[in-house]
Amino acid sequence: MHWMRQKHASLVVVLLWLCCLAVSGCMPASTQTPQSSSSTASQQQNKSSCTRSSPVQAGTTQNQAVAAQPAVARGQHTRTYLVHVPIHYTSRTPVPVVIVFHGHGGTASGTEQGTGFSQLADKEHFIAVYPQGLPDDQQLPMWASIGLYDYNIDETAFMNDMLNKLTADFCIDTQRIYATGFSNGGGMSGFVACQLSTRIAAVAPIAGNYYPLQAGCHPKRAVPLLEIHGTNDTVVPYNGISAKIDPQWPLPAVQDWLHAWAQRDGCTQGPEIFFQDKNATGFRWAGCRQNATILHYRIERGGHSIPAMIAKLPTEQVIWNFFKLHSLSGLTS
Repeated sequence: MHWMRQKHASLVVVLLWLCCLAVSGCMPASTQTPQSSSSTASQQQNKSSCTRSSPVQAGTTQNQAVAAQPAVARGQHTRTYLVHVPIHYTSRTPVPVVIVFHGHGGTASGTEQGTGFSQLADKEHFIAVYPQGLPDDQQLPMWASIGLYDYNIDETAFMNDMLNKLTADFCIDTQRIYATGFSNGGGMSGFVACQLSTRIAAVAPIAGNYYPLQAGCHPKRAVPLLEIHGTNDTVVPYNGISAKIDPQWPLPAVQDWLHAWAQRDGCTQGPEIFFQDKNATGFRWAGCRQNATILHYRIERGGHSIPAMIAKLPTEQVIWNFFKLHSLSGLTS
């Protein structure tokens, strides 16, 4: 599903949900465990390139690609992603990166056009990256956000390869790489928080389908996390889907999923309410290891969509304001 604004979402969500039921695209397939193509070396941070000229002109967006192993990429030899370089970028000053994952059936270009992250990148001076998922059996782009399964897609390898190429091509602050996404893309944000915690500084999933990961979730550091979810979401219900209703693919309730992250991050305080208006309630877990924080905006009566505003700010700005506080080393200030 595409990243969409709440005020336009109702009819689109209904249609997409019907489509989702028809193709079973909202549910993962059965699991297998082929070997990942990602090597130990590819999981290490690369020294960013702050000397060579950028392959993407400042103030523009261009398609980029990395090589892929067809066996774990649905037969594809390359994986692609869009890169938007901010207006005042130079190859001398390291900049943060925000990765934005599209939803099921979405595209990288549609996500750039449907969100304000490229415009925000120009304003706040970061590189925005929009990866492209691979097609499922109905040819709808998706993310294998529970790990390797019968589509044989290795998203961890793709993310590592993409990050390696980004750090080779651009002058990037490798301490400040972030990930966000909507729906299936929100699930992918949670996936990289588990799998790539030594490279991804913080994540902000929105209405994510947080299926239990095939290999479990064992981050190597406390990962700061901001989650946004509507109470009336009928695609990824706020209160989850019990095993009695769907024994094969149950979904945790959002608060339970957040509680599990608070335990991973070693948080000793919360959840406490730190914000409330008629549209949203903000919850915070604090006292976490390595100065991590977990925030959650419960969108009252919100559906399966992105709220246009939270606390009188555009949602993209709320996400960036959270991201910029955190780095791999802890708080930025």
